[in-house]
Amino acid sequence: MPLPALTVEQILPESTVSALREKGHLENMSYMSDTVELIYKPDTPLTKIVADLWPAEKEKPVYYSEQIYLLNKKTLGSGNPEKNNIEYASKVLRSVSKMQGIQYYSNTDKKVTTLYKECYCIKGPKNREKIADDTEGSADGKILYCLQNDHSFGKTEYRLEYHQSAEEVNVNFINISPLYVGIFKGVDTDDIKISFVMTDCGEEFVVYMLVKSKFPAVKMLENSMNDSFSSRLNAIYKWFIEQFN
Repeated sequence: MPLPALTVEQILPESTVSALREKGHLENMSYMSDTVELIYKPDTPLTKIVADLWPAEKEKPVYYSEQIYLLNKKTLGSGNPEKNNIEYASKVLRSVSKMQGIQYYSNTDKKVTTLYKECYCIKGPKNREKIADDTEGSADGKILYCLQNDHSFGKTEYRLEYHQSAEEVNVNFINISPLYVGIFKGVDTDDIKISFVMTDCGEEFVVYMLVKSKFPAVKMLENSMNDSFSSRLNAIYKWFIEQFN
């Protein structure tokens, strides 16, 4: 069997690897900080794209949240080697319709409820005609669009940008319509980037998730956004892992 092109020790600092092997999961959040350091970002080509995913001419994000997971392939899902690879992960990340109905813990409602009442691919920006998931071939370079009827934010449209190599797969969700909290515009168009990268490190996978967002400094929005983004990352990760069963 050929040696993996990347290893966990090559892409992460020793202290992070040690903590991940002990805990399996680490997270870091920053809000309204003058300087932001992505302390858990792996050193790989696709995570560099994720880190740079914010136009230089735009006002900087006020909120960052990163999460990183270390997964052993033998204990991931059924341990099936036909599934535990980048090609299968790529298909999962494009199976947008399968996210419909996923559950999450709502900090506002203090209970587990449905995150996306509807979730499916659409023809394009401002065209909500439902189309089938595009899961054929490589995801690299694909741009898809989806609609999510979100428990907190209602119907929101996203552009999904994909990258894929032999060792990694990445999807970036970028909102192409505003997110509302009640009557308030919580996040304007193009002001939230939700990124997911899976890296194959031989017997293990590293999963890195990052949210960047800009929204008004209103106390109600601060609390709502922090709870919402954190809960969504957890729900998306849980959904993704369940697809390997």
